[in-house]
Amino acid sequence: MRATDLENLRPHLTSVCRTVTAASVALSGSLSRGEARIAGGRVLSDLDLIPVVAAPEDAALARKQLAPVLQELADRYTITCTAALTLEEKFLRVRHAGYVTSMATQPFVWDPLGVRHRLEAREDTTARPADVLPWLAQPVTYYLAKAGAAAPEENLAKAARAARRLLEAAGLRPDAPGLLTEHTPDHPSLTGDARRRIAEACLRAVRDVAAAHGLTLLPSSREFLARTGSPHHAEGTRETFHAVRDRAFLENQGLPFGLSAMTARPTA
Repeated sequence: MRATDLENLRPHLTSVCRTVTAASVALSGSLSRGEARIAGGRVLSDLDLIPVVAAPEDAALARKQLAPVLQELADRYTITCTAALTLEEKFLRVRHAGYVTSMATQPFVWDPLGVRHRLEAREDTTARPADVLPWLAQPVTYYLAKAGAAAPEENLAKAARAARRLLEAAGLRPDAPGLLTEHTPDHPSLTGDARRRIAEACLRAVRDVAAAHGLTLLPSSREFLARTGSPHHAEGTRETFHAVRDRAFLENQGLPFGLSAMTARPTA
């Protein structure tokens, strides 16, 4: 995607999504916030959509309707386009989930189900640390698990950034001794020992925050901690990632990964 395409992205999304009747479609991620990564006039971020369905039985039709839409977007913009189908009840309830907090104030580009009006009608309540912090810990353990399955440097970088956000929100110093002071793993040349230290620091951040606030972590984070056990295995394995990913999708989307996740890449 060219940076110049961003101005007309939302109008085009609205236009191309009009064939989708089984889901309302929201834009998420950095493109939703206007914070896309850009280099050399090209957008490096993925195009992330959250199609919201009323019930699990609507997911199959929504996927059928969305598949050509995602492919059209991937080909038009030469970009990876992802979608995570989400139950409306879950979307309205998990207000501290990362995919929700990453959205713009008005995220819906197409809303045949009227989800936006129900979202606006929700009564806001004051968030407590016990409500928010487990959701901030979730991406730390998710990306630690993913680092053991694919692209370790990239996913450790994401885990480290999430750990810093978690520590800051918990009132703990991100630059405290041993906690993410020297590592921003955004390049592919990390040694195995450096990767291990980063993973250990991220894992320690989760445990320190949980202990300091007496948190009950989300099931996906508990799954990761139970499977890793020793800090020396803080990155997990492919099997660990699949188990953590499946729990995270149920927490976030209310649907299994296989029914929720969709990806389209530009046609070669």
